Amino acid sequence: MKKILALAAALLIIISAAACRTDKKGDYPVILGNYTFEKRPDSIVCLSDSIADILISCGYADLITARSDECTQREIADVPSVGSKAFPSADKILSFSPDIVFADRSIADSIYDNIRDSGVRIAVMVPAEDSEGLIRLYSNISAVAEGNNKGRENGTEKANSILMTMSDLQRLVPEKDIVTTVCYIYDTKGTAATENSPAGRVLSYTDAVNVCGTSHTPEDTKKSIKLSNPDFIFCDTGIKSSIENDSDFKELRAVKNGHVYELDSLLIQRQGNSMVEALAFIIETMYPETNDPGVSETAQESSQPESSAPQEISQPESSVTQESSQPESSVTQESSQPEESSSGVEADDSLEIYDGLAYGEGEQNDDVYKIQERLRTLGYFENEPTGYFGSVTAEAFARFEAANGLDADGYASADDLRLLFSANAV
Repeated sequence: MKKILALAAALLIIISAAACRTDKKGDYPVILGNYTFEKRPDSIVCLSDSIADILISCGYADLITARSDECTQREIADVPSVGSKAFPSADKILSFSPDIVFADRSIADSIYDNIRDSGVRIAVMVPAEDSEGLIRLYSNISAVAEGNNKGRENGTEKANSILMTMSDLQRLVPEKDIVTTVCYIYDTKGTAATENSPAGRVLSYTDAVNVCGTSHTPEDTKKSIKLSNPDFIFCDTGIKSSIENDSDFKELRAVKNGHVYELDSLLIQRQGNSMVEALAFIIETMYPETNDPGVSETAQESSQPESSAPQEISQPESSVTQESSQPESSVTQESSQPEESSSGVEADDSLEIYDGLAYGEGEQNDDVYKIQERLRTLGYFENEPTGYFGSVTAEAFARFEAANGLDADGYASADDLRLLFSANAV
């Protein structure tokens, strides 16, 4: 795997452990549009591959009991399909007795009506148009999956993590005196990613000008591409050769320089971890110098949090086996090598620690803010500190405990905190 793709994976925390299933007071009911959910869903049929991406990114893949053909994520590869997202089998969907069906605007009206008229809740979700919309979308989806408290908190923190990762990747883009131009084409007709589309927003993180950003029709797209003569053309899988041989395109700079690249349109349009993978691929392709080991090391040093994070919270010890340019890469499960794992770490005396001091989920004050700050400094917490000790903070603390040879329970005891704020912390 190329280094920047590996970096993107390191920047993301993919929470795959099953969510807690114990109701908390105030978690439900949850209202989504015209629907009210009185409890956690047992079955979600996901026709929208973008919503599936969000559910997976937030750790709710286990709730997806059926999917569309377009939901190709490996985490749900074994989940049965009900057909395409535009024309799924209503009978198959209903056979799963879902609590909610998530679709997008591609679903045929007749099938939508059939499902709704059968008494099954079906929600057509639209893509987020900006950062605030993405946070709101994650919050709403996670609230349905896990309630108003823990669910919304988890969704908000995960959306912020995605946005921070995108920004971290954008910082890899080298500064240049000349403008770089780019576009993404979906088909040979000339349908392209506009600036307000999910794919267009991914392109915006490349610091290049999307020459089709304001195109409204395929004719606009072809005209814009011919006039702007872009440096790079990205396109859906299977149409690269058609573009290179098209009379309208074959004289373009991107074609002549061999800068036409295929990228699955599903990947660039989803708004979960797939979106980050797409951006990492695009940046690496456009700026091959970012694949230099020194560049990756610099980026990881500037955005340390996720570099030591495990992919599965249920197996925190796995975080110490991942290769990384961070000091943590040499950490093993034994805590007998602090001189290697804690090099460069300075003690932090911002928190007054005394016997009996302890923090766990649900608590909120300035001390928790300092704990989050320290976890972030050491590379375990990727978000902006809030002072609220929620599930994401508990998971970050558990990773710290695992890397330091402690019982990884996510509970911050006084002894744990003394180690956290000391110079011996890994």
